[in-house]
Amino acid sequence: MDINAAKKAVLAAGVKLVEAGLIARTWGNVSCRVDEDSFIITPSGRSYRSLTPADLVQVKISDLSYEGEIKPSSEKRIHAELYQLHPEMNFVIHTHQDNASVIAATGLKAIEVGGKYPTLGGWVICADYALPGTKALQKNVRAALKNSKGQAVIMKHHGALCYGVDADETFRVASELEEACADFVINYYLTQSKATNYNLADLVAFALGQNNKAGVASDQGLKTYAESRRTDHGLIWNDGEKELEIAADQSLAGLPEAVQLYRTIYDKNKQINQISFKATPEILGVASAGLTLKPLLDDCAQIIGVQVRAVDHHNYDEIAHALAKSAAVFLSNRGALCCGETSDDVMAVGMILQKSCQALIGASLFGKVWPINPVESRLMHFVYRKKYSKQAERNR
Repeated sequence: MDINAAKKAVLAAGVKLVEAGLIARTWGNVSCRVDEDSFIITPSGRSYRSLTPADLVQVKISDLSYEGEIKPSSEKRIHAELYQLHPEMNFVIHTHQDNASVIAATGLKAIEVGGKYPTLGGWVICADYALPGTKALQKNVRAALKNSKGQAVIMKHHGALCYGVDADETFRVASELEEACADFVINYYLTQSKATNYNLADLVAFALGQNNKAGVASDQGLKTYAESRRTDHGLIWNDGEKELEIAADQSLAGLPEAVQLYRTIYDKNKQINQISFKATPEILGVASAGLTLKPLLDDCAQIIGVQVRAVDHHNYDEIAHALAKSAAVFLSNRGALCCGETSDDVMAVGMILQKSCQALIGASLFGKVWPINPVESRLMHFVYRKKYSKQAERNR
């Protein structure tokens, strides 16, 4: 393909994937074969909506070499591996899509998807885990690709690799994979539970061993905790209807109970400037079960930290302490607080926490839960924070 046409296809696919919810922020990557020797790929750490043709990087398939100062995606190895093994394929999408990530968190070696999804070849193979961007991951993906009869493989604790002859076909593969993974989980739940109908809250309770759908109503929690942000002189609390500005030395008498909690968090955690409350059925289920969430997915380790603790919602000091080393904390029978330096950070933490709770529920449904090795989780979190800090400094 002409290099300009390849760049145009990659940029259009990136935006389309964001709009479809299959890729978010800078996560995942997209590439297109230019010729038998090279491919164009998205750069490392850049938002898809902000990319221009000049930001895309041409990479040699044989040795991963490239020219210029812009770094290609750190996952260029698995793209090159696909192009080497499948010369008939010209487009690759690596996603961290939700339902495929649930399967990635389980102990399953493969899932049967039948003939309903023609691009998937009846089965989807799960590649063994290795740290992202490594030669070990490249080797594991190669083994899965050699055994796959379809056009997608799942990478354990990581995400999915989808491929096709062009962008449209590859997007269809990613969409079919997401639907197939959701069907697989629901059908397994119905078989194991003997339930006659699917209900998300029932699945969550069944997977986590809860006799009842626990927790308070999410709208009650949203009203109580809402969101807040630090100011130069105190904090602002906002429940969507009203906004209260509270000075650092102001009495809290008569104010919502969450204001004291947020003041405690800000006082003890100088790195936190924004806080938002989330209480989806999955997050509420994990919070109500009193579980500590350890990373089942790479992006949880990178962005949130090595664990998300469950803390009694009355214990403000312990909640603040839990947030010293994690970007999120579960509030017992309430939901979770997601924290960060900026509103964009908080949004990312919320998205990752939601997906991580889905992953924990799915892994629990299919048997024993195996988190990522804690040493590897700490390493990923350290590297991500260091890289993110440098990137933020460059952007400033």
